[in-house]
Amino acid sequence: MPGSLSGTLRSLVDAADAIERDAPSELELESIVAHGGFRPREDEAIGFWFARMLSVRASLWALIDEVLAALGKSPNAIRGRDELRYFVIGYGAVCVLVRVDRVMLFRVAKHSIVQRKLNEPFPEYRIPRKQYTRIFSALVDQANVLAIREAMLFATSHRDDIMGLGTDPDVGFIVQRLEEFESYLNPSKLGYLRRSWTYVSHKWRRRGVVSATNILAAVLEGFGRTASELYDTRNKQVGVEVRETIGNFLQPGDVIVTRHAKALTNFFLPGFWPHSSLYVGTQEQREKSGVTVDQAREQLWVDDICVLEARKDGVRLRPLSDTLAVDMFVVLRPALAIDSIRQAIERAIPHEGKMYNFDFDFFNSDRLVCTEVVYRAYDGLENLRFPLPERAGRKALSVEDMLDFALDEGAFEPVAIFGVDGCEKEIVHGSAVRDILVATYRKPPTGPVAP
Repeated sequence: MPGSLSGTLRSLVDAADAIERDAPSELELESIVAHGGFRPREDEAIGFWFARMLSVRASLWALIDEVLAALGKSPNAIRGRDELRYFVIGYGAVCVLVRVDRVMLFRVAKHSIVQRKLNEPFPEYRIPRKQYTRIFSALVDQANVLAIREAMLFATSHRDDIMGLGTDPDVGFIVQRLEEFESYLNPSKLGYLRRSWTYVSHKWRRRGVVSATNILAAVLEGFGRTASELYDTRNKQVGVEVRETIGNFLQPGDVIVTRHAKALTNFFLPGFWPHSSLYVGTQEQREKSGVTVDQAREQLWVDDICVLEARKDGVRLRPLSDTLAVDMFVVLRPALAIDSIRQAIERAIPHEGKMYNFDFDFFNSDRLVCTEVVYRAYDGLENLRFPLPERAGRKALSVEDMLDFALDEGAFEPVAIFGVDGCEKEIVHGSAVRDILVATYRKPPTGPVAP
């Protein structure tokens, strides 16, 4: 478990580097302020950067939540070596989270024009209003500051034990960069008060008539509210019986599209359907279909492992029970020859072990986002060509772009759906799947109809 979490953090550290590197430059921001607002291209660019930043931030919160769940106790109660490794991962994630927040708050959004822009909704990325204010509130929140200070005190008092993990295969890279990570934190009383006053001033400008008491109360919103927004993987609509039923139905090469009913990351990915994975089949199905892979991956592809999926911890072969720890799913079946599907799986498997692509850019294949697994498996087979819409200068494929392609071009057929209106309790198959799927994300036009 620590190994998986540390792999996630390694990927998120790289993603944070990219967020800082790709942030609007000082010259660009000065130009925006000088002409008093965002031109269309600038608006598109800041929205795409903000969506990436929020995605990384949400993944860091999810990682911190996993560490807290694993420890189940305060840092001061940590005793064993394994618990210390969990602490190092969580502590590193907090440092990186503060770094990302500070880039947005104190480098990008220094001027009120930018602050107002980042408080606007970005419907194309499903980003709601007031995200700038929400993040500022969390950073200067007293409970968060005290929790960070407690963690820093623990790290200082147990420095020798932590430094002893410098060669640990899972957390050694964090320990080796600990001084750099800690430089992102500023828990001093002076720093806290200065940031609190800046936040109060921002709230006062935005809400002028609201009393100072209410504004100060907003500063004291706690850590618990933010953490509670993370999804719970234990109580999902897709239960054991549904998983077993769909498991018997799935065929190698199927694409599984999923959604959590309530997940923080849903807000930062476009569309109702945010995630996809590739069903590569069980070991028995692999052998029956004649799929060949290298020995190292063959050893990973055993027992109940049957899905190739890119998540924040990277591109991994996973059990179906892991992939379907969700509330809703739809299955797409490729309309290709069996030999082409075998070839698609053989093309996809070598990507196992790569890191997650938080840049959402399909230009390079060294890191993959979830839809990229499907894209790199199937694109080019039997003249199949996925569209790659350009957003903010980058070519990428959202899950709903992929669904549109499946519905409109007939390259994939929706063959099963569960968890949405019309199939809340049982899996629907057959011709009804298409209509139910369309209703989930393609909204009918509103307003007067043109003559």
